[in-house]
Amino acid sequence: MASALQKPDITVFRQIGDQHDDVCFVFDLEAEKFVYLNAAFEPVWQKKVAEAMADPSFLPGTIHPEDRTYVEDNYRKFVREPVKMSLDFRIEWPYITDRWVWLTVFPLGQAGGAQWMAGMVRDDSPRKKNIFNMQKINARKDSMLEILAHDLRGPIGIVHNLAAAIEEKLPKPDNDFTRHQLQMIQQICKRNIDLIRDLVHQEFLESAEVEVSKERLDLVWEINEVVENYRNAQENLSKVFELTYSQERIFSQIDSMKFMQVINNLLSNAIKFTRDNGVIRIHVGKKKSTIVVSVIDNGVGIPKEDQPFLFDKFTKARRPGLKGEESVGLGMSIIKTIVELHDGKIWFESEVNRGSSFYIQLSAEE
Repeated sequence: MASALQKPDITVFRQIGDQHDDVCFVFDLEAEKFVYLNAAFEPVWQKKVAEAMADPSFLPGTIHPEDRTYVEDNYRKFVREPVKMSLDFRIEWPYITDRWVWLTVFPLGQAGGAQWMAGMVRDDSPRKKNIFNMQKINARKDSMLEILAHDLRGPIGIVHNLAAAIEEKLPKPDNDFTRHQLQMIQQICKRNIDLIRDLVHQEFLESAEVEVSKERLDLVWEINEVVENYRNAQENLSKVFELTYSQERIFSQIDSMKFMQVINNLLSNAIKFTRDNGVIRIHVGKKKSTIVVSVIDNGVGIPKEDQPFLFDKFTKARRPGLKGEESVGLGMSIIKTIVELHDGKIWFESEVNRGSSFYIQLSAEE
């Protein structure tokens, strides 16, 4: 029995904890009571140390209901297999919700197993707030970049084609000056279309090359931020965007900035290959421990002969969009790489003139 084993000496831990700004504690797993808890506990939980030492059973009730199962499952896992682990979750204050904490725990005991659990808790709310703000800015930036590129490429492409058509109709021997001006218009249009394409392409490439940094995040909230930006530009894009989900909050371990670029790229492709007034549907579904995100359009579809090569680098399946948008052929390859870095998988179904459906499967977090 653990109680028969010699208890670990926590003198040094106690000396450090008494001076530390973060919550430091040692918890007896068998007795389910604190052996040590420092004063930093009080401003975070709004409870006296003496109350928690006497009866810690109130603590699970302070965890945000949506995170409670996640924390309790990991506690049971630690009891079964005591190894160092870190958790990020929310606790509820009176009158305040969504206060984030970062918990790190590690076992204390002899070779026979962990007798005690030591740990530290940091108030993670400022960092989380900064991350959420960055995610919103990044989601807005990516979607607006795609929208801006789409809005600019279309009109510039029309000007280019009109100038070419006028030049073609000019009498051959005359109007050299006019012909020269029309050629200049075409060159300027082409340079600007190339610039827009390269800007969007380079932004996606540079982001994809950075190492992923995953956190437990709400996919519904994240994807809604992206879709809202497209909805706001719905009139200019001449497409209808619909977002549905199986439940209001669905958590997964993701790198928000990179995964949202995957969503942006799939939406951008759907826009390019869906006719005006077409519908683009996004669904986030969870079943047990699996999440599937789908992006479905009723566009022109992908020819059957191109489908086996869609995820290849510089794929021969690349083709211009319905309004002449060019493709380098790297986008789908990068999407697949980012999805796989999230331990997920991506696949699609498509039929010419019926549309395309892309599916991303991820692991769910409680």
